[in-house]
Amino acid sequence: MRYLTTLGSFLRTTSLIVGNTLLLTVVCLLIGEWWARSIAPPPPEARKITVQNQYGAFHPWAGFRNTPGFRYELGNWVPIVINSWGWRGPEPKIERSKSVRRAILLGDSVGFSCWGCREEASLGGELKRALELRTDEEWEVINTSVGAGFSSVSLGTLAHDAMQFRPDVVTSLNGINDMLVLDDRTILRFGEGLFKHSLYYKTQVDMAKAFDPRTGKIQQQGVLQQLAAGSALVRLASPLLGAPQAMHPFQGVTGRPTSEGYSTANLERLDTYVSNQLAMSYLAEGAGAKFVGFLQPYFSLQHKIVGEVDKEVIKRTEPSLLKWMDEVYPVVRSKLQAAADRNPSYHYVDLSLMFTREQVFEDLAHMKYETLELSTGGEMMAGRMADEIVRALYAGKVLPDWRRSHIPGTPHDWKEAAYLSANPDVGDLISEGKFKNGFEHYRAVGFLQFRHSGFPSWNEKAYLEDNPDVAALIRSGAFASGYEHYVRQGRAEGRRKGMPMRWIEETYLAANPDVAAAVKAGKYGSGEEHYMKVGALENRRGGFSGWDEEGYIIPYGDVRNAITSKMFRSGIEHYLAAGAVEKRNISLGLPSFH
Repeated sequence: MRYLTTLGSFLRTTSLIVGNTLLLTVVCLLIGEWWARSIAPPPPEARKITVQNQYGAFHPWAGFRNTPGFRYELGNWVPIVINSWGWRGPEPKIERSKSVRRAILLGDSVGFSCWGCREEASLGGELKRALELRTDEEWEVINTSVGAGFSSVSLGTLAHDAMQFRPDVVTSLNGINDMLVLDDRTILRFGEGLFKHSLYYKTQVDMAKAFDPRTGKIQQQGVLQQLAAGSALVRLASPLLGAPQAMHPFQGVTGRPTSEGYSTANLERLDTYVSNQLAMSYLAEGAGAKFVGFLQPYFSLQHKIVGEVDKEVIKRTEPSLLKWMDEVYPVVRSKLQAAADRNPSYHYVDLSLMFTREQVFEDLAHMKYETLELSTGGEMMAGRMADEIVRALYAGKVLPDWRRSHIPGTPHDWKEAAYLSANPDVGDLISEGKFKNGFEHYRAVGFLQFRHSGFPSWNEKAYLEDNPDVAALIRSGAFASGYEHYVRQGRAEGRRKGMPMRWIEETYLAANPDVAAAVKAGKYGSGEEHYMKVGALENRRGGFSGWDEEGYIIPYGDVRNAITSKMFRSGIEHYLAAGAVEKRNISLGLPSFH
């Protein structure tokens, strides 16, 4: 009995000590958690899809991509909607007209460019306009770029998705993110078995913890993991415990490590970037397309003629990173050039030192936007890219000399000669010094007079001369006009060459009041239907006025509000009813850059 009593006393004492210890531990943890939450910043939103994380959507073969359906909202204006493929821009269709050229743009956030501007002002839109200006053909640029991406993401996107669209040319705009393979804070190197030479970004490893690509199942956290993930105390203690902190120089992290984080050791890791570029060139060449690989421009402290704007960029960028980029870029250049010399499928273009005088950088690599409509650096880069694409794709072909015929600063699809030919009196006004050119006349006078514009327009006579079989179809009653044939059938068949036309319903009805009355009476479903049946044969004016709807509503928030509140149906309706009288700026497209 004495032994049992002693054992019972021991167990009671032990349980009391353990219980009190556990209770004290819990109380200390609660107090520590309360203290940590009082001083620690709130954790970033991890579940809500935002501008900062939307490009991290898991993708089974590319690693990650933009979130399909994500809307970049700026008040009552939505400049970008991510399409179902996880790319910016309108929903692309695999089938296309035979007269339309197609380019695939691969890259990272530099290629994705601004999220606060409309598509025409993004790098993809700038490239499309530059290509159309140089070739006088209609182009479609499918921008597959994704923020924080690198060449492996581009290769996966091209191989499994983008090549379905049968492009004429594939372009890659990568560089800086691929060089971060030398920074062990962003890279994990697995050195075992078959994959001993493979490199994986920490972002990919983090995604693998949440999603199992083999089974398609989302990995659920355990109770303790969930508690730790929501604990401010754990977040504060992690650096003290030596927990690894994945970093990226473009995330604006405060308290960045010193230069010892960046290294020029293990330069063989850069070979993965080179191999990915070559693999993309093989894919493109094998499908009959050209491949042009561009090395991104960067802010080179060594070569830059520093201006006032540049000084701000330097202040915002880690000094050791600037120095490191100047050390690594020459190595990358030599590796890429050597690969291009050995592989004719790889058209390599070095843009890295494109901007040594111009103050166009927002940070280490991104182009700054002076307004929501203009990035001088982006326009210049797109022009250079277009020149190189034309050189590769049109080798040996004679193209129109756009530098002679195009007036700088006018929209890329404005044809000065066409406007002067359709309006002979304007030439006399220019000779008298009243206007500098036809475009200035059209902006000031011709638009509101509903003159035949210098923008791509319909020419019924030329279409029927080029397509005599269509004339026979019209005589048989199958179509009312060549324009109706083109809209319903001819465009898909590539019957008309040249830049794309843009039908503007409102200016057609304003220029032709009798048509507006007929549409109101229900005789025609729309002004364009009238043009198909009658107007094209009568050479009616106003349908191809060149009006740029987004360009008008972007700078005028009150107009957007008026449209939202249904006071007006569109910007052009507002301009014709009130904007012109109020001396508002007319909108006829973005200006071109040489």
